[in-house]
Amino acid sequence: MQKLSNEQIGILWIISASIAYGIMPIWSVISQNNGISTDFILFFRFLCSAFLLFLWALYRQISLKLTKLQYLQFFFLGGILYIIQSFAYLDSLRYIPASLSVLIYHIYPIIVALIALIFLRQKLQAKTLFSLFLCFAGLAIILQPPKDLELSVYGVILSLIGALFYGLYVVFSKSYTSNLSSVVYSFYICLFAALMILGFMIPNPPQFDNFNINGILSLLGLTFISTLFPMMAYFLGMPRINVTKTAILGMIEPLVGVLLSLWLLGENLNLLQYFGGFLILFGSLVLFIKR
Repeated sequence: MQKLSNEQIGILWIISASIAYGIMPIWSVISQNNGISTDFILFFRFLCSAFLLFLWALYRQISLKLTKLQYLQFFFLGGILYIIQSFAYLDSLRYIPASLSVLIYHIYPIIVALIALIFLRQKLQAKTLFSLFLCFAGLAIILQPPKDLELSVYGVILSLIGALFYGLYVVFSKSYTSNLSSVVYSFYICLFAALMILGFMIPNPPQFDNFNINGILSLLGLTFISTLFPMMAYFLGMPRINVTKTAILGMIEPLVGVLLSLWLLGENLNLLQYFGGFLILFGSLVLFIKR
């Protein structure tokens, strides 16, 4: 059996992270349906992840000490870029349909590709461009918005802001996290994200209406399965592949969400949407092809 290349291992890590992230909407819907606010959902997942990463660092005797510059860099990543994209994306769902918001948000691979091309002087291979085209075309098909949709400009702008800031997060993550343990940078991103959300929550404390065991279990699933694991997998895979490929593989995430909605929530997909899902999977597999 042929041994996987370093790049292929990185692709597998990013794919697994995208699948785990794709389950996140299911956990979030269950939590919200059981009386938990979006602010608290985000705060809980990041704070618990930071705490567990801290315990793991103590157990493995991993130093969490950083330079002053690195503290500022991780505050920028977790406390600014990641938080802005999270809130912009979630708020956009209040003004435009989720399918349209997801479609707009997932133009971030194009933003990453342009940043890499213009500012990082990174050359784009033909297979990377082809993969990008297939994934975005598949996503446009599987998340097709209604033809008679009346757009909210504010909602569209919010979703675009989410895409822009996540694209920046992907690019800066690669440059800031080199030569650091995945435990270290995952911890600080979670910590700064949690602290920033706490600052937003203090003026308006969350309400826990109808809080029950299902809400607790969904929060735990969100923390362990869809936050802690994919964050670690993401940073284990990212150094092995370039930022554009990392972003393209992230398009598996909405596909997983759609398929889980079909299975768990009883939603239906038409034949054209199944074809869109195939394009996303095939587009991702193109990155495995060697020259």
